Amino acid sequence: MSDRIYVLHVDDDPAVVEAATGALKQAHCGITVETETNVADGLKRLDEGTFDCVIAGYDLPGQTGVEFLDAVRKQSPDMPFVLFTTEGNEAAASDAISAGVTEYLRADGGAEPYARLAHTVVNAVERTADDIEPTQSTRRERAIEELHSTARAFMRATTADAVAQVTVDAARTILNMPANAVHFADGDGLYPAAWTNQVEELIGMPPVFEPGDGLAWQAFETGETRVHNDVASSPDRYNPDTDIQSELILPLGDHGVLLIGSCEIGAFDDTDVTLARTLSVHATAALNRLDRDRQLREERDFIDQALNTLYDLFYVIGTDGSLQRWNERIPEVTGYSDDEIDEMSVSEFFPADEHETVAAAVEKTRASGRVTVEAEILTADGERIPYEFAGTQLTDADGAPVGTVGIGRDISQRKAYEQQLERQNERLDEFTSIVSHDLRNPLTVAEGNLELARAEYDSDALDKVSRAHERMRALIDDLLAFARAGETATDLESVALTGIVEECWQSVESDQATLVVEGDRQVQADTAKLRRLLANLLRNSVEHGSTGAQAPADNDTDHSDGSATVRVGVIKDTDRNGFYVADDGPGIPEDDREQVFEEGYSTGENGTGFGLKIVQRLAEVHGWTVTATESEAGGARFEVTGLEPA
Repeated sequence: MSDRIYVLHVDDDPAVVEAATGALKQAHCGITVETETNVADGLKRLDEGTFDCVIAGYDLPGQTGVEFLDAVRKQSPDMPFVLFTTEGNEAAASDAISAGVTEYLRADGGAEPYARLAHTVVNAVERTADDIEPTQSTRRERAIEELHSTARAFMRATTADAVAQVTVDAARTILNMPANAVHFADGDGLYPAAWTNQVEELIGMPPVFEPGDGLAWQAFETGETRVHNDVASSPDRYNPDTDIQSELILPLGDHGVLLIGSCEIGAFDDTDVTLARTLSVHATAALNRLDRDRQLREERDFIDQALNTLYDLFYVIGTDGSLQRWNERIPEVTGYSDDEIDEMSVSEFFPADEHETVAAAVEKTRASGRVTVEAEILTADGERIPYEFAGTQLTDADGAPVGTVGIGRDISQRKAYEQQLERQNERLDEFTSIVSHDLRNPLTVAEGNLELARAEYDSDALDKVSRAHERMRALIDDLLAFARAGETATDLESVALTGIVEECWQSVESDQATLVVEGDRQVQADTAKLRRLLANLLRNSVEHGSTGAQAPADNDTDHSDGSATVRVGVIKDTDRNGFYVADDGPGIPEDDREQVFEEGYSTGENGTGFGLKIVQRLAEVHGWTVTATESEAGGARFEVTGLEPA
């Protein structure tokens, strides 16, 4: 061999190039290193000069180091080529070895990677000069071809133990390494998973390596391939009395290690190491695939379990109208088996009179992306069950529609409630009709006859009859208001509080009361219902505030003339948006403030006991709350809260 070695190093990392050049020159005084940063310039430099070896990184601008290797092999099949990279990619290592790389080294792998690089380059150039490499290349190419056929066996393996057995068989038959074993990491140790008969002949049953035990654990922990040419010289060997003299240990990622032994010292050359690495890369990839498959199965099982716990129907509809996926609730509800459902179209789950509705909903989902529709399911037994379906369009990565995913909810109870409510409303209409017509008409007749009786007789008994008529008419009015208050507030509009309060005040007998409006705001309400609510509150304040009783001692209001002051204002607390109606009368005892809203509760001689109950009902249909408390003057104060912010 010439005393001069010419090396071309292609890498765009200046720090790696500088460190590698220093190590090369330190290893051999006759080394000349020329550098390029990309594949195109590297190939051009090869065409222009003569080189003994090429070093390249993996992640190069424009092309990878493996693509560079392919180009070099076309020009110089026997040129030593070392892939020296910080990219620890198993697939890249496999591709490089398959493409005929002389050596694959990690720049960040273990101690003194640059010294190992220099040693590898010098040895590769020396072997080429001595015409050793062509023989090794032929052996390697044949073995790699056979290992590629083994890759198909790895793909067929469905368990980690099957992968271990394929690995052991390939090392024995293809690589001619009869003493080998695979150990898998399980918890805190490396446990034997597969081994050859020769292993048992040499050492008996393969051991379990605990953390820190032997050379195998070191290789697993560091993730580096270890070549021990003389095991007896290593103080960390597991068994000092072993007959194994050479050992090759290859990590299988996080899964374990491949152990290859020999009774000869220095039994493994670089080609052996390269081929064993190729095998370990295939095995690691197969184990990773099994891990991914297991994780996917676990995730799918978890999702299936979650979907099957739903009381609702879950479904995925394909673009052809068939069910692609469904939960267990669908066969439970419909009475069809999974095999039957697999053959059915969506329309077959609905009666004929629902087909148009369902088809329109599916089309709307495709157009707008989301839809909600009510339709009745037709079960295998002919039963019709009302459901509400909410569907959302599914798209692929390019945004193209691929189907619909949705949930179906049984609304039988809701429909039954709606029917019950409808019947109740019908009965309510009948009741209000009776109250407003069948009771008012006889009352009107009675009042007319009373007037005739007054013309003929002058009796205190007739006054009692008149008061009874007035009470009956008040009861009829309050009963009608109470019944109608239960309806939903639908005709909402924004009204000014001041305006509607003053309007209601006109309908209240207020000769002995004064209205004071303290602030204004807009109220979103059903105007007719709000008018009734305010009128009842105002009338209550007038009737119970104009008592002629003296106010508390700390109140300056004079009630000696029986007058009262009614105040209406805005509650400005942000957490209690609303308004109040307050008076300066005797007020409501604290223990009675909840009772005043009960049906029939009244302290007045002529009260019906429905006025404040109607107020509460009218507030509830708006989503408001009404409470009774004490006013600043010591009287009664009614607060209506829960309004939308003004």
